[in-house]
Amino acid sequence: MGVPPYISPYPRYIAGAIWTHSPQTQILYQTIDQLREAADETRSSWTHAGAVMLIAGMIVPGKYIGGTPISVREAREFFSAPESAGIPKLLVGPWARFGCGLEGGRFALGSDVLSPPFDYIVRGDAEIVIGRAAEDGWDFSAVDLDETRGSPQDISEYAVRGSAIVEQHPGHSMGYLICEIETYRGCPRYVSGGCSFCIEPLYGLPAQREPEDIIREIESLYNHGVRAFRIGRQADLFTYGSTEMGETEFPTPSPRIIESLFSGIRTVAPKLQVLHIDNVNPGTIAAHPEESKAVARIIMKYHTVGDVAAFGVESLDPEVKKRNNLKVTQEEAVTAIRILNEVGGQRPDWELPHLLPGINLLYGLPGESKRTLEYNMEFLRELVTEGLLVRRINIRQVIRFPGTPISRGEKGRLRHSEFIRHKREIREQIDQVMIARVAPLGTIIRSVYPEQREGNVQLLRPLGTYPLLCHMPMGQEVSEAADVFVVDHGPRSVTVLPFPFLPNRASMAQWKVVPGIGDKRAASMKSSGPWHDSQHMEERLSMELPSWFKRCLSFEPG
Repeated sequence: MGVPPYISPYPRYIAGAIWTHSPQTQILYQTIDQLREAADETRSSWTHAGAVMLIAGMIVPGKYIGGTPISVREAREFFSAPESAGIPKLLVGPWARFGCGLEGGRFALGSDVLSPPFDYIVRGDAEIVIGRAAEDGWDFSAVDLDETRGSPQDISEYAVRGSAIVEQHPGHSMGYLICEIETYRGCPRYVSGGCSFCIEPLYGLPAQREPEDIIREIESLYNHGVRAFRIGRQADLFTYGSTEMGETEFPTPSPRIIESLFSGIRTVAPKLQVLHIDNVNPGTIAAHPEESKAVARIIMKYHTVGDVAAFGVESLDPEVKKRNNLKVTQEEAVTAIRILNEVGGQRPDWELPHLLPGINLLYGLPGESKRTLEYNMEFLRELVTEGLLVRRINIRQVIRFPGTPISRGEKGRLRHSEFIRHKREIREQIDQVMIARVAPLGTIIRSVYPEQREGNVQLLRPLGTYPLLCHMPMGQEVSEAADVFVVDHGPRSVTVLPFPFLPNRASMAQWKVVPGIGDKRAASMKSSGPWHDSQHMEERLSMELPSWFKRCLSFEPG
């Protein structure tokens, strides 16, 4: 994840490789949106550079609020500028290694489409290749561009030394920054071939970092001002540390190793604000329920609330599962969701639940048909009927990367219009029910940050894994991290007001979104203050205010 407020390991490892072997080298790190905003100024600075590197690539298609990933057209345009003539230009990251995935439902373009303007396509591990170049006098023609890590220990020093680069991130100064942390790469299901579409098996058997190395990296990031972390750079966090890795596709979790990692993080980052996770294989939980419960409880002991374990369910169609070697049946998926709900569904008073599953559904896979949509809806309706909680449902179309089994297989047989209709059905029938369960009226969401403004509405989000998008009418505004509470639900977002809510400072637009108030009462509330207490308000409104709303009120002067 490199779209702000995230910063991925790529720039941190690369910076660390450079500073390990060439400590005096100056590095300028910018996001693509910063380049867009000041393209001429930035490119003029390239005339003094020894090299220019583009880290690019979107393995998982999606829409982002914090920024917009670079396009192939922009890459050609920006890096063909006269200012960069004669300067070595390197393409690194997923685009270089796996091809240029542009959007779901399409084949990825080969990375050679960007040669030129790029002189070097780094298909190996960028930090290793660039570290070699830094050692050898920056002669990129003399290094192996396909070189990869020999072991996870190869990046131990790079991860620590490169942490200083976070201070150049645009969100660093306001604290709106979360670091993605790698525990291992490769997939435990490599032994059975892995999912047909996934690039993780291309790395081979899982290569796990030592807990001590991860903790050192987080300590260094913390010392450079980072207060939010996502342990999300792995196929299945619950299997981290398992001694059965590489022996079976569903290794038994190791609660002891998970405990050592998370307790160590809390020791070196005592005042962190966010500690979340990401990918968890539902097949692991279904196969090892007791060990998985133990791991979930350990994570909850050290993490922060509102956490999400992303379940790669992909498809509940048995034919699609078979053709693409997917992880779980419908029964196993529901079992995994039940188990995580049992442990992680707890919530502090009036706050978000501790740890919930998120579901990934993927379309465009071989074996797909109209029946696939029915299987998936049947599964989702079962969750609703059973009263289970799911934080979010990602509905994506597969990107076909060269080297994956799906790149050689047939495409799914769904029309685009059928996919769009199905997606809308999930949003209307499932998502809104789930979001109302996850964040009931009056739920307090801590430390949201302003993202942008749309008309008379502020868009806010907390830091974290799949954070809730919050819409707030303008009035009593949020200019920095602040707490809010929920007053309404949409399919993918919530409407919020500041917590505590100050009636004597609220705008009419903010009054209007309080359930039961409406336009006429909102106008009355705005013009009839000041208010002294909730009883005074109820008398004026001729209605009883909901108890959840009254507990969010504060009657400070003003």
